Amino acid sequence: MNCPLCNTLNSNAFSANGKTYYSCSNCGLVYMDENYLLCAGEEKKRYSFHQNSIDDAGYVQFLSRVIEPAMQYISAGMSGIDYGCGPNPVLSQIIEGKGFDCDHYDPFFFPEINNTKKYDFVFATECFEHFFSPTLELQRICKLLKPSGILGIMTEMLSENADFNSWYYKNDPTHVCFYSKKSFDYICETYGFKELYNDNHRVIILRKS
Repeated sequence: MNCPLCNTLNSNAFSANGKTYYSCSNCGLVYMDENYLLCAGEEKKRYSFHQNSIDDAGYVQFLSRVIEPAMQYISAGMSGIDYGCGPNPVLSQIIEGKGFDCDHYDPFFFPEINNTKKYDFVFATECFEHFFSPTLELQRICKLLKPSGILGIMTEMLSENADFNSWYYKNDPTHVCFYSKKSFDYICETYGFKELYNDNHRVIILRKS
């Protein structure tokens, strides 16, 4: 099957956890075979179990890993959106608490979005791994971002020497796409982003050219 990020057929199939995955030699994405993708109802049901809250200090601290390095590129008067926020838009609440306007969007819980509105920053935390079609989602994010806009991403990255079979991050059945440095290099080149920050583990901050 074609890679859902770069749309090429340069992928090698392999098995893990009784499922079939593919590793794209062109963009480095590892992705689950479409036969194992959950239906929308089951996917939403699993997300509904998430109990993240602004009152959960541990979760707020977790989100700060992308918020804090991004703040040096965000200035007064800017507005943004929490893209793929899940049932509880905690990140947008944190950003609003810092004095910025921040909308939120989720295809299951907050599906209304003004596609003509442009934002200075987009946060996409722990959602890239859920995208069935990274290409379509990236195209949409790019349309939402103003020129020179900031994109803050959180998703655990797949290192070159990782043992995929024992990697815990793939075990969530809603995690279907996994990105490496090569994948983000492809994203930057294809969609016109410049990398500003990368902790080489989970957080990457990009600027739209």
